[in-house]
Amino acid sequence: MCEINGERLLSRIQTLGRIGFQDKTGTTRLSYSPEYQEGRRLVEGWMREAGLQTQVDPVGNLTGRTPGKGPRLCIGSHLDTVPGGGMYDGAYGVLAGIECVQSLKEAGYASRRPLEVVGFIEEEGNVIGGTFGSKAFAGVPVDAAMEPNMAQHGLTPEQVSASRRRGQDYRCYLELHIEQGGTLEQEGLQIGIAHGIVGILRYRMRVEGFANHAGSTAMSLRDDALVKTCRMIPWLMDRVTETSPELVCTVGTLQVFPGAVNVIPGRVEFIVELRGPRMEVMDRLIQAFFQQFQAQGLTGEEYIRQSPTLCSPALIEESRRLCQALNFSSRDMFSGAGHDLINMAQITPSMLLFIPSRKGISHSIQEYSAPADLVRGAQLLLELVKTLDQKEGAL
Repeated sequence: MCEINGERLLSRIQTLGRIGFQDKTGTTRLSYSPEYQEGRRLVEGWMREAGLQTQVDPVGNLTGRTPGKGPRLCIGSHLDTVPGGGMYDGAYGVLAGIECVQSLKEAGYASRRPLEVVGFIEEEGNVIGGTFGSKAFAGVPVDAAMEPNMAQHGLTPEQVSASRRRGQDYRCYLELHIEQGGTLEQEGLQIGIAHGIVGILRYRMRVEGFANHAGSTAMSLRDDALVKTCRMIPWLMDRVTETSPELVCTVGTLQVFPGAVNVIPGRVEFIVELRGPRMEVMDRLIQAFFQQFQAQGLTGEEYIRQSPTLCSPALIEESRRLCQALNFSSRDMFSGAGHDLINMAQITPSMLLFIPSRKGISHSIQEYSAPADLVRGAQLLLELVKTLDQKEGAL
């Protein structure tokens, strides 16, 4: 069995993680910043060392490819971080891809198909907008809200169009990532086999009451919008918990009007976000919420609907088989966070694999995955690359 060079992989993760690192804060490597450019140049050098021919497209995505004809087997993730983030999110998947190609080359393995590693720009969305780089790469329409931010960085719609790849040029896309959650660690498992990325449903909610004098209005005569809201939200959370362990609900914003200490709240506005693998289940929960509390002044409107992204059934099955063959413990799961795979899955069969995150912490200086897990995930990726390279027929 061809083995990856774990020491080299771990060293590269640490070296890249120091670019943009500040003590007690974390790693800040925002897209298009000097730190990002420095990090991308470093990674491009490693790609060339692995025998990859490199290119930076007009929006800033870095690709490295082995020579050859036919549909490419693509591995990727992103190189940008959130402000004060960790060194594993995104970067691990890119560096593991480079390590797979380099280890195969050093072992004398000659791939039948071109291998490509992609370091996407602007996945985190702190500069232009979420998954901007892979949107351009996959030809997914860029949100109108991104256009002013593009202009600030000298990016044009023509550059976005020029960065688009053709789906027929790809055999598949593989993304290896830290879990960014605590499920694998809690269950003592080594690999997460993602069936896809959850859908997102967001509603702007409003609860109407009646604003009145806080001192002279008896409790029995009040129509307090905040009190009613405080009963509604726990009801919804309980229904979500009862419905499915794969479903999550968050109310992260709450505005009280008129917002005065001596006035009974007359209106409350808040946002409900649901994430789960099935949109119809989330729709039923929202409808039940309205039915339960409409008479108490609850109204709302949907403003974000993002359907789940599904991984390739053939790649899921192949990942399961390899975990069994390698004696890696695993579980099937959905990703609660978005990834570049959201866009790549629209043009080619795609697969997302996870390794454990300590305490489920991510987007933080405390983000950490153990060396053994990092090496294990990269070894699984290498075996998957070899298998798919040799496999005949469409996936």
